[in-house]
Amino acid sequence: MDLTISSQHTTLTDAMKDYAEKRMAKLDDRFNFDVKVNLRIRKEGTKREEDRFIAEVTIPLKRGFIRSEERADTPYAAIDLVQTNVERRIRRYKTRFNKRRRENANGLEAEIAEQLAASDAAAAEPEEEVLELEFGQLVRTKKHDMPPITVQEATAQMDLLGHNFFMFKNRENGQINVVYRRHDDDYGLIVPADESVQAG
Repeated sequence: MDLTISSQHTTLTDAMKDYAEKRMAKLDDRFNFDVKVNLRIRKEGTKREEDRFIAEVTIPLKRGFIRSEERADTPYAAIDLVQTNVERRIRRYKTRFNKRRRENANGLEAEIAEQLAASDAAAAEPEEEVLELEFGQLVRTKKHDMPPITVQEATAQMDLLGHNFFMFKNRENGQINVVYRRHDDDYGLIVPADESVQAG
């Protein structure tokens, strides 16, 4: 495993680095090939002290990305949370990949990988100016390409990114739709009020 650790708005101490290396080493057993793991630890001036430190892990794979972000009141707690979540994500990725391989899914994973790469590149853009709202702040604007995809592909991409929702352009009608994960672990689809869309 090739581990890269970086920090933003906080000092990466030797103790923090050693701790992160030990925790991330547990991921090595999950792969039977060399993998690059990028861990970024950053600090934000949030009102909630328990959300102050963020640990973000990105693992580029041949057929996509595994990504997780966790918040906590210390960098060590954030590292613990993100390592546990990534292990869960790896199991999900392997299950999905093996299923797709068995079903010969016509390049679905390859298409998702391209779109994930585009999403990561867009996320690396500088953050925009903070906008003061009535009950908080708008602190981040993200942009990503929207090539037309099916509802099934949108849910797969959402799962690989580890998000609870995903906005996409529906291949069937060209509309902007949103898929989301429900509390019962099924999915929901949000469409414009004047149109009806069938799940693909």
